[in-house]
This record gives sequence, structure tokens and C-alpha cells, in this order.
Amino acid sequence: MPRKRVRDGQLKRRQTAERTPIPGKFWHKENGRHRMIEITPKAREKYRQLLSTRDENTNIRIFVEHPGTPEAECGMAFCPRNMYDLADLVYDCGGFKVIVDPISDPYLADAVVDVVDDEFTLKSPSITKNQMDPAIPLEKRIAFVIATEVNPGIATHGGAVQVDSFSPDTGELRVRFQGGCVGCASVGITIKDALMRRLRQRFPGTDLKVVDVTDHKVTEETYGGERGKTLAG
Repeated sequence: MPRKRVRDGQLKRRQTAERTPIPGKFWHKENGRHRMIEITPKAREKYRQLLSTRDENTNIRIFVEHPGTPEAECGMAFCPRNMYDLADLVYDCGGFKVIVDPISDPYLADAVVDVVDDEFTLKSPSITKNQMDPAIPLEKRIAFVIATEVNPGIATHGGAVQVDSFSPDTGELRVRFQGGCVGCASVGITIKDALMRRLRQRFPGTDLKVVDVTDHKVTEETYGGERGKTLAG
């Protein structure tokens, strides 16, 4: 299936996302409530037909280009297993998976994928939404900055960091590292120079206290280990 780009409503670092048992309806929390990404039965059946012609373990990636702007566009593409990123969200659709990168994910809240006249359509009311709007809870804005501005740099070492929890009353931000950052001796430098520096730039005047809740056991993924050396280049 060729990569398609269309405007909203027209033909268009890895974790398991929270979801309902209803096939094709995937839930995740946003702004204190659950939001849904829905893939209709027609769309699921068409995906299955297309995937039946591809290599085993090939799935579907849904993404947003130029998110949060008037030029925002949704896209869909085949996604082989070796094309997953560490921070990707993986939605089980019963027979295949839908892969969404963490930058696109908030813009796909309440999205609906359907098939009309044998062509895919994807409608998402959030596609042009500004994720840094002050009206959005601070935790969501922090998570967005980490996903879009911190993790791309950490990914060069095969790692990622995610918000575990946040207390607006105390400013305590609990984070959890993944991949090459787990067990890495330089994680303290990463927190200070990559994470805290960027958050202070983006949220001046906000007293944030970062607490690392990662179980830092050295594994073959740890940056500096054999696999870590390979990932570094």
C-alpha cells in the first residue's frame, strides 16, 4: 500500500496502548478522560485484505504530518516489524496492529478510519489542535515536549523517556526511561542536560522536580553495552 497523504476528512520507542475489548476501538487517557481511535469494520476488513499480500508481521502505521497547523495531513503506510520505534504506541486490532508514533497520537484522539467508495478516509477533530495551548493540562504539555523535543535526541542512543506521573501541587515529575537509557551510567546527565534544560526553556517559572523511577538494571540494550555500541553507530 503506497504512503497516502490527504487533508483531514479526505482520502488520505514501543509500548502497548490501553484499549477496550471492542475490536477496532482503542482508548487512551487525555486531559483526565478517555479518548478513542476507531477503525470501522469496513476499514479493518480492507486492512486485512491488503496485509494478506504482505510479509508476515507487517502492520499498519497511521501518522500526522505538520500536526497542530492548518497544513496538517494524515497518512497511512505499511509498517514492517523492524520499522517500529521504541516509543511507538501499538494498538491491537484483532489480526493486525496499528502503530502510532507518540507525536501523532494526541492529534488522533477521537479519530475514525473508514472506507468510502473503496477508499480509506481518516477524520480526526484534533489534527490541527495546538498541543501547547495553556488550556491543556500541564502534564499533557510536558509529555508532548518530551515526545517531540527530548526523545528524538535520546533515540540516537536507542533510548526514550516517558512521563510516569505528575503532581501539579508539588511539581514532582516522575519519569521512566526505556531501551538504551535503562542502566546507562550517564542517565543523570541526560536528566540534567537534555530533560530539565528543555523543560525549563519551555515552561519558565514552573518549579519542576524530576524523579527517575526507572529500575536501572544493565541489560544488552543498555547504551555502552554490545547492542548499545551497535545502536550508537
